[in-house]
Amino acid sequence: MSTAPRHNPVPSSPDDDGQVLGGRRWTLVLSVVVIVLVVVGGTAAVLINRSAREIPAPQPDAASSAAPQPTQSNRADWGLPYLDELGFRVEVPPNPNGIALDQDPGTRTDPSSADYQSAPPAGVMWQKVQNYPLPFSASDGPTAVDGALATGFARTPQGAALAGLQLVNRSQSTFEGAAAVMGTRAVASTPELQTELDRNLANAQRQIAAGNTAPPAKPLFRQEAYRLTYYSSDYAVIEYAGKNVSGNGWTTVPIELLWRGGDWSLKLAEAGKVGNTPTLAGWTQWPGK
Repeated sequence: MSTAPRHNPVPSSPDDDGQVLGGRRWTLVLSVVVIVLVVVGGTAAVLINRSAREIPAPQPDAASSAAPQPTQSNRADWGLPYLDELGFRVEVPPNPNGIALDQDPGTRTDPSSADYQSAPPAGVMWQKVQNYPLPFSASDGPTAVDGALATGFARTPQGAALAGLQLVNRSQSTFEGAAAVMGTRAVASTPELQTELDRNLANAQRQIAAGNTAPPAKPLFRQEAYRLTYYSSDYAVIEYAGKNVSGNGWTTVPIELLWRGGDWSLKLAEAGKVGNTPTLAGWTQWPGK
């Protein structure tokens, strides 16, 4: 994989419901796949290098050591944990859509503290959700998993960061996730995007009714850090950083979120700028190593 933004070739298709990608038929649901690709500039370049390489042993850091460690994975019905390619411990829950952790709001970062926007969520557990690791926290949500959707993210910078990562990846992993995100947690910023959102939601629902279990697309993000470009209690712009294949920098992608109906939702807007950073200094690195 190159470090430059990459587009999948899309050959012409005989109908509105399918297209062939890489010799395989995929739905033209687009879902948040393409709508979020509009948001992030038409690229899925944030996927990190998955080539074979030595996985470093996880090293404790101050943030993760100080955070309370979740214990739900001690249940007998959980699968065996593993280390992912970033050296993060990932738990395997009995529910393939994940299991919310017991919440302790007292572990949230104090809003009056200097690091309110940059501190990571507390008590983070990475869970395998539809074959992809996602972060769950004991401080900022999610508080529940309802079908394919995680809900109950805190109205905090940390809650917004968790929600953005969860929403985008769940929308890619299954048609149920795509329909849930589009139907309840996506806000179009223009009439044209609303029309596309409605069409894609209908397509996702048709795929579910037809029993199509193939994922809409690979999740867009596998990343190590994030930073808030802007945050208020009802609107947040968050950049996520994933390691470049070259190993000498990180590809960055912005996502916009809105507080609507008691939870964070994706704002579907015009293309954001995909960028690069040579260092994660000034970024919030996810706990988990």
